[in-house]
Amino acid sequence: MSEIKRVPREKNCGHFSNYTFDAKTPPILKVEPGEKFIAEIEDTYGGMIREDPSRLYPRDLKPYSTMVPAWLNPLCGPIYVNGVEPGDVLVVNIEKIDNILIGATSILPGMHHFAGLHGWEECDEMYTGIIENDNLKRKGTWKYGQHTYTWDLKPFLGTITTAPQWEVLSSLLTSFGSHPACGGNMDCRDVREGTKVYLQSLNKGGLLFFGDIHASQGDGEVDGVANEVAGEVTISCEVIKNKSLNNVRLETPESLVSVYCYRPIEEAMRQALKDLILWLEEDYKMSKREAYVLCSICSEFRINVYQATARIGRLMDTVGVELPKKMLPS
Repeated sequence: MSEIKRVPREKNCGHFSNYTFDAKTPPILKVEPGEKFIAEIEDTYGGMIREDPSRLYPRDLKPYSTMVPAWLNPLCGPIYVNGVEPGDVLVVNIEKIDNILIGATSILPGMHHFAGLHGWEECDEMYTGIIENDNLKRKGTWKYGQHTYTWDLKPFLGTITTAPQWEVLSSLLTSFGSHPACGGNMDCRDVREGTKVYLQSLNKGGLLFFGDIHASQGDGEVDGVANEVAGEVTISCEVIKNKSLNNVRLETPESLVSVYCYRPIEEAMRQALKDLILWLEEDYKMSKREAYVLCSICSEFRINVYQATARIGRLMDTVGVELPKKMLPS
């Protein structure tokens, strides 16, 4: 058995190509469909806060914080998958996310819901926090003053995308690029272990970029930053030939989820719901009316607000509509 291919962390951070979605970037790895590989992912701060928790963003993270857009959110990629052509769907299997390190979080002054609001000045000051992440217990612990908080870790990939056809896009500020079904910085907590991510390919090889591991995140990622970590991701890819998608689609172990990024959030919800209904019609032979009514009456249908940040460039609100697979027609 051949040794599994691995992309080391130093190749996934600190270079211009790590902060852009660009089809002209030479592939960092070539794989066959079904072939597993491992990527060592750096955190959004390039490890600088993990190495020195006294550092504050943006003051102490130069030169990354002074770039426009800021050099945050480094990615692995592109990964070239043999046999993938423009017009195909690249299916990304998130096999495992593990070996996560301590987490960092921060306040982004002027780039959140309450920036400039009288009485909320403390929420607009530079702040850095460290989260102790326990891989064995899958628990995260954060201390603030005399208070200690502990919760379950649920790691996922915040950013996953195929390359645009000709544009060059920022890994930080792009919810989706040339096409809504290509992906981007969606911060969708269902891009997790066991999930299949369906992305539209616009280029030969698919050209997959991914990274931005969050060990945990509250719905909406409301202050713009989550439990940002470095870690390892095991992935394999498949291809569906000659298929066109409207949205990014997820198949978790439990559910089907259609994801859309837009503002206002109501329109993101509408477009996600529309695509889920079309998915149920195309692949599960339900009529549009049947699927529409089921989503309205089923108590386990969900509208998930994954990302609802504010004032962070071109980032949109990310919404996913979710139907449990147990509700699919037999």
